Amino acid sequence: MHYNQAITKHFNGLCSYLQIVKQRYKKKLKTVKKHMVIGSISDFPKGTQNTSFVERHNLTIRDRICYLRRKTLGYCKKKIHLKWILWINLFDYNYITFHKSLRIKIAENVFMKKSYIHQTPAMKIGITESQLNWKFLFTCPIL
Repeated sequence: MHYNQAITKHFNGLCSYLQIVKQRYKKKLKTVKKHMVIGSISDFPKGTQNTSFVERHNLTIRDRICYLRRKTLGYCKKKIHLKWILWINLFDYNYITFHKSLRIKIAENVFMKKSYIHQTPAMKIGITESQLNWKFLFTCPIL
């Protein structure tokens, strides 16, 4: 219920939300129920009706930002510092870092040493045509 209110408030109907409820009995999985909160089941292609994508992304963020790690000496004194470090990591993750799962295989050629074209998530969805760098982030005019 609280997730429904938070998602509705922040995304204003721009996304779909599927809740997966797992019941366990004596450490064994008993049932798995899918409950559509926002949207329809057709919004989720086959193979994407699970939490593994979100959990993997959460682990990546927690691994990159020491403030979010568990059992660590790193902590954030001010909320604004956490906000800015999250934005910096978001830029790095989406515009600078190549992702192995997004690479495109080049047809085999004896003269070419490269066998893949590497891409960032921003390149994959067409926001940028090339990998950006830190200089771009700090010198780009804010509109």
